[in-house]
Amino acid sequence: HKERFIKHLTGPLSFSPKCRKHFHRLYHNTRDCTTPAYYKRCARLLTRLASSPRCTER
Repeated sequence: HKERFIKHLTGPLSFSPKCRKHFHRLYHNTRDCTTPAYYKRCARLLTRLASSPRCTER
């Protein structure tokens, strides 16, 4: 359920290979992404990560 809910909030996000490690760390280890009550904050974090300079460079 988590994945579908967050995808619904963020839309399709793509992460470059450099960024994937950060994404996994955020997605699996932060309180915002492991507690259903905080999924909106998790979605915001992931969106910001996807648009950060580190993740937009290819």
